[in-house]
This record gives sequence, structure tokens and C-alpha cells, in this order.
Amino acid sequence: MQREIPDYSLFFGRKHVSASGATQPIDEHVLKLYLRKEHKMNFPFAARPRAGQIVQSIADMALGVHDYSPIYGPKEPMDIDEAISRGLTEFEFYKPRDWDGGKDAEEYHHFKEVIPTMARYAVEGIREFYKGVAFEGEYQRLYNEEKLDVPVILFQDFTGAGRQIDLKCSLPLRNPPKKDGTRTWRNPKPKTEPTPQQIMQQAVYNKATGDEPGLLFVTPAGYNIVTAENCDALKPEALEATYQDVVQRWVVQQNLLKAANQNWANLFGLVQPDFGQIAGRHGPDILKIARETWRV
Repeated sequence: MQREIPDYSLFFGRKHVSASGATQPIDEHVLKLYLRKEHKMNFPFAARPRAGQIVQSIADMALGVHDYSPIYGPKEPMDIDEAISRGLTEFEFYKPRDWDGGKDAEEYHHFKEVIPTMARYAVEGIREFYKGVAFEGEYQRLYNEEKLDVPVILFQDFTGAGRQIDLKCSLPLRNPPKKDGTRTWRNPKPKTEPTPQQIMQQAVYNKATGDEPGLLFVTPAGYNIVTAENCDALKPEALEATYQDVVQRWVVQQNLLKAANQNWANLFGLVQPDFGQIAGRHGPDILKIARETWRV
């Protein structure tokens, strides 16, 4: 059922909540709302998450679920080499950060080398998870939580046969430079345990859809599938407890917006900023806006 968004929430540009929003530090969450509503901008991206998106895009094309619509269903799967070529072409449009001493640019160029391998592992993992069963790609879903006055929005990567699985990519990490200035990289092993944030996401997905949870961890070294069968944190009782923690976070955010009385100054006055974290994650331009907004 469609909800009417309250005026106080519309003022701050809050039309829905998400699992990722619940896991953000509260100062970052408030700043993100402000940037979107008043500056029409988002936090800057980085090569690492962008490369993860490209891996999924390639996998989607190779599995026939790219640009997925629940109305029209799957498409004809694309040849994996063609999908990789298209994905790498898409990655070329990314512009590395220019404020981190070259770290993002260095990662960007190295990630090009491992994306094809990771995409192949992603496709292999999804096919193993579903074992010939039909599944859907990513599209927007909405869920109503009775304690909230806006809907919950979610995008499950792959869904089918009462199960869903989310693709999580871990890309190579830089080793310290050698005496000659060159650098080597280390490939992490696929994770066997989800992070608290990933468990929160799975708890929301499970509550909203009833689909059994799953995580596909992919690195250049291989892949690993984590479900309730091999992870206690994804069992029903644990997911329900985690979901209640997520709801509490959403409610706190909601109460802050209500208390701000449709005034940005009031809202920022209720939240303590961590400028060090903001600078490290988002760079000097966002830090400047944050300092001006918090009047520091």
C-alpha cells in the first residue's frame, strides 16, 4: 500500500529508508540527506566500490538478468567475454579521486586486471547457488515497517526459489612500496563470515520478502557461499534479532528529523560530527560543506 510521506520527512528529502542507511554513522546519514536535498549531490565514489558494481554488471549480463524488469523477466544470457568487454568499457568512465595521494587512481588501474577473473567467479557462484533453478535480477522492492512513516526500499541482487543471494566483492589490497618504488598486491581469501552491516542487510531482505538469506563472497582468489547452513548469524532467530536492531536505528533517525522541526540548523545541532571520518571517506570538498553546515 502506498504511504503518504509526512511533511517533516519530505522537507529533509527522506522518502524511504534502507538497510545501508541504518548502518551509517548518524552524522554521515544527516549529511547525506543534506547533500542530496540542498546540493543535489551524493558522496563521491571510489574505485573499490565501483569495481564491485562492474563485477556485478558483468555477471548480470552473462546470466541474462541485466537491467532486470519483473514484468519482462530474464533476457538471453550474454557471452561472458562480451560481458567482460562491456563491463570494462563502462569502468573506463570512472574518474579516480584526486585528493588521496594517488591511492584511488592506483587501485583503479590495478582493479582492471582482476575484474574479469572476479566476474567469472561471480557467475560460477550464482549458478552453483541456484543449480539450474530460475531466478530474478535486481529491481526495486518496497516494504512497510509499522514503526516507520516511510517505506523501506531494497534491491536484492539475485532472487529465486524462495532464496536470495547478494554479491560481495573483496578486491586486492596494496602492499607497502618496495625500495625501487614498485608495489605488489595481495588478493584476500573469500570471506566465511559476514560483517555486522551485511547481516543487517540480510535481516531486512528476509523480513521484507521471506526469502532465505545468502551471501556470495568473491575475490580474485575464488568465491565462497554463506547461508544459514554454515553461518549462525543468518539463522531465522538471529536475523529477527538483528532486524529489530535495524528498526531501532531507523526510529532514532526518524525521531531526530521530527525533533528538528523542518529546520536544517536544528537537525545539525542535534548531531555530533566526526570531521576526521568525513574527510577520510569523502574528501576536502565534502569536508568544507560539512564544516560550513555545522558552523565550525
